[in-house]
Amino acid sequence: MRVMIAGGGTGGHVYPGIAMYNALKRSEAKVEVLFVGARAGVENRIFADLGLPNVLLPGRGVRGKGILAKSTSPFVFVVGIVRGIREIQAFRPDVVIGTGGYASVAAVAAAVLCGRRRVLQEQNSVPGMANRLLSRFADLVLLSYEESKPYIRSGVRTAVVGNPIRVDRHADRAAGFAFFGLDPMRPTVLVCGGSRGARSLNRAATAAIPRILERRRAQFVFLAGDLDYEKTKGELERFGSEVRVFPFLEEMHHAYSIADVAVSRAGASAVFELAAFGVPTVFVPYPYAADDHQKKNVARLADLGAAVVVDDSEIDGERLQTLVEALLDDGEKRGRMTREMKSWAKPDADALAAEKIIELVSRRGLGAAARGSVHTSRSAA
Repeated sequence: MRVMIAGGGTGGHVYPGIAMYNALKRSEAKVEVLFVGARAGVENRIFADLGLPNVLLPGRGVRGKGILAKSTSPFVFVVGIVRGIREIQAFRPDVVIGTGGYASVAAVAAAVLCGRRRVLQEQNSVPGMANRLLSRFADLVLLSYEESKPYIRSGVRTAVVGNPIRVDRHADRAAGFAFFGLDPMRPTVLVCGGSRGARSLNRAATAAIPRILERRRAQFVFLAGDLDYEKTKGELERFGSEVRVFPFLEEMHHAYSIADVAVSRAGASAVFELAAFGVPTVFVPYPYAADDHQKKNVARLADLGAAVVVDDSEIDGERLQTLVEALLDDGEKRGRMTREMKSWAKPDADALAAEKIIELVSRRGLGAAARGSVHTSRSAA
């Protein structure tokens, strides 16, 4: 079975596709994959680091961009579709899976024109603009949240499977402490704002950490994102091994396995990963997310008492210090939050998604792709 997986712009659009591919490989199906991304997205680095076969389309998404980017976007989009058609004709996939973002739109639109089967995978509680527009052309839409169904056009086949996560949820805690060189006897706090960082959250955490360390023997793993990494590292390097700062971390299973408390944005990947590990978390949703979807991603967890949710406008060093210390001091509450998080989690989302994809392809039998020419994996320059 040949599978084309398209999406990117953020890690949240890339990693579910990788998780589904890994689940497909674990199934009985023999799978060949080609990932499709955009040159300007974080997927460029991710695909290269993981050695995944890929092509990168020109262009990027235009939401929140300037007039020049928006005025040239129709031309760039057409170029992306044409390039997508060429790649589909060369690779001959049985199914094209779109995970959101600019590359997803171009590739799925190309799949429509080429008559290939199409699956959309939506991470957030409120589907993104791309998936809402494309859903009417989809053979199947995989959803993470039951609450997403009303946004999908009536008559389109959907399945709520959860959000496929990239991490090994059976990670060993001792191995995690060894990976970071941290003390297993100290409480550990994880701060993560996403692959690009979260400026207001980073500022609040940078102010809170010194105050917390003055009062207790704690330690931190801080994922500052690419943009804030150097500044954050410079402000916290005086604490030495008590604060490990990274721009980005591929081995997130180690971070989740040792975290007693986490502070995080509320992107769907982070929410489902933290829930799978049952980490008591203070979520600070990104206030400018489309349709305020980050707040909606964690609304149910807040109702269950599984997480603490704080508006971005209300977070600063003092408030974050108070919230983190309150959780560190209350083991009983952390235990309840862990149980509720794990109860809500959908840790087998990748396997469920793979099952639905195989079912879709098998229902009509393997297409021409299975009989087509051999494709050589490559990365576009």
